[in-house]
Amino acid sequence: MKCNIPKVSLQNMLSKVQGFTEKKSTLPILSHVLLEAKGDSLYVKATDLHTSIQVTSSCEVIHPGACAINGKSFYDVVRELPDQMLQIFTDDNSRVLINSVNNKIKMNVMDAEEYPMVEFSDLEKGYPIDMAVIKPMIERTIFSIPSAAESDSKYTLGGALLTSGKADSNGYIEMVSTDTRRLSVVRYLLDRQIDMGSGIIVPRKGLQELKRLMDSKEGESSNILLTRDSIFFVSPDTIATVRLIDGKFPDYQSVVALDSFPIYTKVNAQELLAVLKVCVAMVSDISNCVRFSFQKNQIVVFANNPDQGEVETPIPAEHFGQELEINFNPRYFMDCLSFVEGETEIRLKGPQGPCMITDFKNTESKWVIMPMRF
Repeated sequence: MKCNIPKVSLQNMLSKVQGFTEKKSTLPILSHVLLEAKGDSLYVKATDLHTSIQVTSSCEVIHPGACAINGKSFYDVVRELPDQMLQIFTDDNSRVLINSVNNKIKMNVMDAEEYPMVEFSDLEKGYPIDMAVIKPMIERTIFSIPSAAESDSKYTLGGALLTSGKADSNGYIEMVSTDTRRLSVVRYLLDRQIDMGSGIIVPRKGLQELKRLMDSKEGESSNILLTRDSIFFVSPDTIATVRLIDGKFPDYQSVVALDSFPIYTKVNAQELLAVLKVCVAMVSDISNCVRFSFQKNQIVVFANNPDQGEVETPIPAEHFGQELEINFNPRYFMDCLSFVEGETEIRLKGPQGPCMITDFKNTESKWVIMPMRF
């Protein structure tokens, strides 16, 4: 393999694939990226067996070929090189040489044939979803997906359910996540119906990497493709996909039924968010609890820390139904309210039940939060 490529182009390619390699795997090859020079392009591929990506850039290919090289080390080296044309070529398939005007670098490589197959099939069968739809859905649900460290969670809860359905004459897609202490549901109406069967479960890391690609400048000219088996990120020079979680997501429809929350309060979301930020600064991590007192014309928020002091703040609100007091984790409220502009509804079941925060102005969103008991 031998090719010439601008340093900036190669650095951008390697930057995109860093999150798709596996740093701590027992398989050393998964910490590597695959370089393939053919035609008039260089292809950089990476996979951790759960997420996969291919980035393409035009370059001068002198001799076609391929090799696998440690992704992080190669990126760190290229990043520090001056902004010049780089020549990349392999030496008897055991080392790659990186030459610029004042630098000659040799790095060990692995045989390209040992690298796991990275394929992107069924793209022509996918339903294109605009980035302005899928990105806010991820942002509004990813925080309630349990992390890998929370090993007590069910395997299928380690991702978000992405499903579709019919609403009147149109269709919708819906994303759902839960860590058993809270549940997030976001629905977006479409001008057409799509068939995703019973839905797909996209793992947390996959959503993080897809969002990172969407946040890049390239995201402006890209699409998400949904199939019954996969989710793809597609742009002019990048294709990425996520291996889905196999299993059945818990039934959540009855949990978010509006008629099961007969008590409700209307309040300005940003006013409540500002008060909760003060409360979080006061309470300790051990006793991360705030008392909400729902009264006729206000919500009184109270936080107490025996070592620091206490906060008690009334917020104007319009309350319908039984007056009651419930303890909640304020950070759970903050995660939701940060996405709500203007007024929100906080719906309640009773003094011992969960609450539901709603936002129907933009993307239809519902968040259910369990109370804290002592």
